[in-house]
Amino acid sequence: MINILLTSHGGMAQGMMQSVRMLVGEQQNLDYVTFEEEMGADELNEAFEKKIRDVSSERQYLIFCDIKGGTPFNVVSRYSYQNDNVAVIYGMNLPLLIEAIIQCGNPELTLENLAAGLAQQGKETIGLSEL
Repeated sequence: MINILLTSHGGMAQGMMQSVRMLVGEQQNLDYVTFEEEMGADELNEAFEKKIRDVSSERQYLIFCDIKGGTPFNVVSRYSYQNDNVAVIYGMNLPLLIEAIIQCGNPELTLENLAAGLAQQGKETIGLSEL
């Protein structure tokens, strides 16, 4: 099973969870961690340690971050560097998250293929509206 974990500075991750519920319903494999203003990197890592558990080929994690280079990204990237069953995507947006949720329903899909496909599709989820 691929679990999806969202993380951001402030309430973005929680807001994404609320939007997902509105659009596609409650998701059992979806959770979030918020990096609050008063937190440091160590406190954030402790929050992730409570969420990222029993990582294996049977229990994988796809983590969406708000921005590359920020504290949430830096903290969760350590998990992906240490374990092939954890992948991190930065530049989180709602269309990409919904696509990940839909694709996670495919039991044949690997975390590696899911992450690579989403990274490619991410280029199509933002654009300029032209009349």
